[in-house]
Amino acid sequence: MIQLEAQTEKKISTVYLQQGMYVSSLDRPWIDTPFLLQGFIIKDEDEIALLKKYCEHVYIDTDKGVDSAHFVNDASRLKTNERLEQCLVDETKLVEYKDTKTASEEMPVAKMAVEDASSRVVSIMESVKSGQSVDVEHVKDVVEPIVESIIRNPDALMWLTQLRDKDSYTYSHSVDNCALAITFGRHMGLPRTDLDTLAMGLLLMDVGKMKIPDEVLNKTDPLTEGEFKLVRSHVQHSVEILEKTEGLDIDIINIALTHHERFDGSGYPGGLVGTETPVYGRIAAIIDCYDAMTSNRPYGKPVSPYKALQEIYNWRNSLFQEELVEQFLQCLGVFPTGTLVEMHSGEVGIVMAQNKTRRMSPQVMLLLNKNKKPFPDYQIVDLINQPAEYNDNPLTILRGLDPGEYGVDPTEFYL
Repeated sequence: MIQLEAQTEKKISTVYLQQGMYVSSLDRPWIDTPFLLQGFIIKDEDEIALLKKYCEHVYIDTDKGVDSAHFVNDASRLKTNERLEQCLVDETKLVEYKDTKTASEEMPVAKMAVEDASSRVVSIMESVKSGQSVDVEHVKDVVEPIVESIIRNPDALMWLTQLRDKDSYTYSHSVDNCALAITFGRHMGLPRTDLDTLAMGLLLMDVGKMKIPDEVLNKTDPLTEGEFKLVRSHVQHSVEILEKTEGLDIDIINIALTHHERFDGSGYPGGLVGTETPVYGRIAAIIDCYDAMTSNRPYGKPVSPYKALQEIYNWRNSLFQEELVEQFLQCLGVFPTGTLVEMHSGEVGIVMAQNKTRRMSPQVMLLLNKNKKPFPDYQIVDLINQPAEYNDNPLTILRGLDPGEYGVDPTEFYL
């Protein structure tokens, strides 16, 4: 019987490089790099930094050097939360949260929290751009009011993050991701410590974009191959920045490392498959994708939250884990807070708050009548408990609308 030699060469992202690995080949010709030898053992951090500068991935020979598996799958590097993994399997909640304020009661406090967070995030990111380190205590001060507001009632902050005018996609995206993560974690019944981890992780996971030139991040034309690679390098920049931050838990760093991984292995930088990505990273991947789709970006217009959820549902068990997708849809509702909707009767409104027991029947602020003319006074209707005037013809939602349809700009209704 013919014996086949075991494959000893592995493709590995430069994010995962460590001293002692034998680099056998690159993702580009050796002549395009400053390396003198075609094949060498990594001796120090300077060589790792140079490889990261020129390559997105390399090939290592595990017979001649350290095996990446000892690093990539090491529990201290990509540990998952076994307690939360079990909750996904059992469909159980560790904490049962109840609203202690109505959305309207919480709105003034939530508005203060999100506006303060937005200004503080600019300060955090700009300090990183100028070469300073991240102040963990400063980050905690940012997320704590958001966590507490969402614990009291998530609808107020979800309304504000969906409808506020966003000056910078990168900065706004960080705050919105943070709020979405807390809301999702609350829905899943995660303890406060997990909410804090998700909040800080989602807020900081794109900090590495501060190392990418603004002209590339803000480019409206399609990116070149080189520019696309440059943007993807924000993951390794984020990890490097956060690893140098004192007092930061490994779970938070791993969120930055894995939020672009995909359940089917098609993500980056590690091509991790399934639960090789820690549960926090799998949660972050869904949230990051949803917020990107529903936000104004330099290279594309937003889609409605309704359409974004449909797309994410279609990607269950390919890009994203099915159990988490199901939970995410339950969390946001069929028509998420802030969605522009058209009723069967022709009226147009914006979803104000969710009804937890009946996700197809949220609270809606009616803006346009059936002839698509503005109402003189906006009326908020709870589709479960509708006013008597609708007894003969109860309001129901026909479809979700894209922002701007019928001339309605949702940001005009930021309170």
